[in-house]
Amino acid sequence: MKMPTLDFELTTPSGERGWIGTWYAHESDESMVALTTPYESRIVDETRLFVGTSAPKDITRRWTMKLEGQLKPRVRDCTFEFGLTVSGRAKVDAPFSLQCMSS
Repeated sequence: MKMPTLDFELTTPSGERGWIGTWYAHESDESMVALTTPYESRIVDETRLFVGTSAPKDITRRWTMKLEGQLKPRVRDCTFEFGLTVSGRAKVDAPFSLQCMSS
């Protein structure tokens, strides 16, 4: 890994290091529809993780996880590694502009 990760750059809405991971069970083990009530929430304090082994005990076989956090502003521009690798389905909803800058 040559570029920095965001492990120490993300904060929860309450100001703690990391982000909030909220799991949602689905209607059934085979359903693709997530329930609206959160199953469990906890602080996730790293950005390189294998989420499949961190799912709450007894949640449905198929589940949804939402991550919420805020990036701290940096003094100067820097290139970061940003990616998502999944087995199954994934959606990235970023309420900001992802820009590629060259030097």
